[in-house]
Amino acid sequence: MSDLKLLRSTKNGTQTSVRFQQEHRGVPVFGAQYAVQTQAADGGQQVTSATGTLYTDLTVSTAPKVSEAVAEQRMFVLDAHLRSVGGAKPGKHGLVVLPDARGGVLAWHFTVTGARPDGSPVRQEVYIDARVGGVALSYNNVDAADVSPAQGTGVRVDGSEAKLDVNKEADGSYTLVDSTRPMYAGTGGQIRTYDAQRKSYKLVAGGPVTDDIPLATSATSRFDDANTASGAVDAHINAAKVYEFYKDRIGRDGIDGKGGSIHSVVNVASNGQDYANAFWDGDKMVYGHMKGVPLSVALDVVGHEMTHGVTEHSAGLVYLNQSGALNEAISDYFGNAMETADKGVAMSDPDSGLVGEYLCNGTKSPRECALRDLNDGRNAQKDYKPITLDIDNGGVHANSTIVGGALWDIRKNLDPQLADRIVYRAAQDYLTPLSGFTDMRNAVTLAAKSLKVSENDLAVIGKAFDGHGIERDWEQKGGSHDGTTIASHVLPAYEVHGGIDEQAAQINGDVYAIGHGDAVAWGAGSARFGITVGRFSEQNGKSGHELTVDDAYLLDPSLDDQRIVFTRVSADGIGIYTAGNKGQGAIKKLVDHANADETEPVTDHGNLAYISTGADGEQDVMLRKADGTTVNVTPEPGTRAARLTMKHGTIAWAGGADNTYLTVYDIATGTTQSKRISGWLFNTLGDIQLTSDRVFWREDGGFLIPSTSFVSAPLGDLSKAAKLRYPTSTYLAQFSVTDDYFAYSTYDLWGALGSWNGPGKVKVAKTADVVAGVDAFSRVSCSSGAQLAPSLGDGQRVAWLDTTAADTDVVSRETFAGSCE
Repeated sequence: MSDLKLLRSTKNGTQTSVRFQQEHRGVPVFGAQYAVQTQAADGGQQVTSATGTLYTDLTVSTAPKVSEAVAEQRMFVLDAHLRSVGGAKPGKHGLVVLPDARGGVLAWHFTVTGARPDGSPVRQEVYIDARVGGVALSYNNVDAADVSPAQGTGVRVDGSEAKLDVNKEADGSYTLVDSTRPMYAGTGGQIRTYDAQRKSYKLVAGGPVTDDIPLATSATSRFDDANTASGAVDAHINAAKVYEFYKDRIGRDGIDGKGGSIHSVVNVASNGQDYANAFWDGDKMVYGHMKGVPLSVALDVVGHEMTHGVTEHSAGLVYLNQSGALNEAISDYFGNAMETADKGVAMSDPDSGLVGEYLCNGTKSPRECALRDLNDGRNAQKDYKPITLDIDNGGVHANSTIVGGALWDIRKNLDPQLADRIVYRAAQDYLTPLSGFTDMRNAVTLAAKSLKVSENDLAVIGKAFDGHGIERDWEQKGGSHDGTTIASHVLPAYEVHGGIDEQAAQINGDVYAIGHGDAVAWGAGSARFGITVGRFSEQNGKSGHELTVDDAYLLDPSLDDQRIVFTRVSADGIGIYTAGNKGQGAIKKLVDHANADETEPVTDHGNLAYISTGADGEQDVMLRKADGTTVNVTPEPGTRAARLTMKHGTIAWAGGADNTYLTVYDIATGTTQSKRISGWLFNTLGDIQLTSDRVFWREDGGFLIPSTSFVSAPLGDLSKAAKLRYPTSTYLAQFSVTDDYFAYSTYDLWGALGSWNGPGKVKVAKTADVVAGVDAFSRVSCSSGAQLAPSLGDGQRVAWLDTTAADTDVVSRETFAGSCE
């Protein structure tokens, strides 16, 4: 039984928009909102339009089998996103229903805040299946008094001076507190700017501003020197400009629309060094420095990030895939609208669409400095990248300028103030959390009609969206690949669980196994976190055999010549199970102890290795030999193991609390070698793979400047480890290696101000050449889209994730493409 609960009602003249939240048996449904627009007529209200997404086939019970406490414990065991989060702080939100094609998933919702070793902020939204205990969905959602008003003067980073609205405190000092805006009279809302004084952003992100972060203060009414260098002056001025833009041009009273205070925290650091980013964290803005320049100097950046807050309080666009790209596009649009208006930049200026072009403080030209360009001309049918969830949350930055460009074209060809009102009304009244690009076109059109624009103006809007390829069924009109699809419309399970190092498929001879999921109706009709097992020789358009279990998740498949093994997650526990005959046989338990969780299984010639996590959090590597005997390979106390692999009689894993130790165990001799990776203070150990005589791994890290490299060592002597000369890239991602070939893919590094460098391609070379330092890589496929997560089999057999089509496919080739010229 589903109900609609009133969220809010907004009125614009004679028009009213009422927004509802769908509930299933009293539990809110993720992303399910419905907006109804009415017009006063004949003494009443006439419905003019309705937009949104509702789910009518929800049948899931709302009685949890897994307690909230157990769910919280499990998410740190199962969700790889959280393993490297420093200072993790979990927030609890209770139950929610995730809609899918099979009646829905009841889940506990948590928000975990903190930071990753590379310095990126974390606001991870985690949903744990309340009837199974597995991770159903996980994504990063970082998109930021007594009063005596006084006038002050502030010195901006560029040296100019500006008037400031500040507060005079009882002790005679002055603080950056602005109580002069209209919101103060009604709600006490203020613009408040704080100086973190180089406190780590990890301690600042998430939740209200804490008492240990002081307001930016000056002994006199002049704010300069430290307040200039920290970015406090610019943040205070720009926050006021954003407020006035929304109040005067749009009629919105603050970020929350209710006159709530606007909080900005400047001068955060990362490990004592500049933190080169800015973000909205759900409560406040947080600003660092980029090459010594505070991020708060740029009005379009401040407007962009604060608009994320406006969107969170209006459309509530989920920060994933198309809805997340809309979220970014709306922020780009309004941030740029504010800046062009403030600086008097003509909309016809080719540089009017640049985002972040003033962050370099004059050291580079605006176009060289810019992060993105709304005038880049990208087209959905040619340029949209359906990127997997583990990279850029499914392309929220990569695809934003497609729809952002359409909105900017509208602003260039209509009266800018009218365009601003149309786009705002579209987000406020018509968009709902899971809206996509086509929904945006419909929302803008409906909003324009509600404002009684002319037919010519409507034609301008249609032309703008047409020009960027956003029309009905646009997703089906572009792209191609040159392989055989072995699984279509796949949501790879690793996207949800954070295992970026996993491969598209596990391959053993003619057999493949693909772990996949069905979170929030993506890949509608597929099993929730099941495994597809098939044979390359039997494809001919037929799908493989599905391994699924009711009320359980099946994850982490591993194949050898006899069987498939995998992790089974259920309300009763987490253990290792198997299906004989390479997945065609019945599912049977291998290891499932009541007092431990067993994960990351790997099988090789009848041996089974897995990680056992005890109640105390210790993570031991266990080996169950082909003869049935079990050995704890890591008997020492305090073990923390991850990224387990086994092949050719060798087990390898990442160890240490910070994932900086590579450990190799020889099954035949029972001997262990261990090596700390290079640059360990800021580096982490990524994927590990084995050949018959060598171990290969990826190292990620670097401080401020990202660094990624592949490293290899002979199995007999880890002290001879050496960084591979090729491949070279800042953004090396998944890889696969056999005795014969080495294949890898690339990814793009994203932050709150991310940019797009183009789709990654899978490349391959002979393993001997890679070890010898020869740059002899060629293309695995000539697909027009992004290629990720390669998996090598015998000979030149290869499978990968291909994002050419509207959804992600697992695609295979029997031979490499070679040159694509």
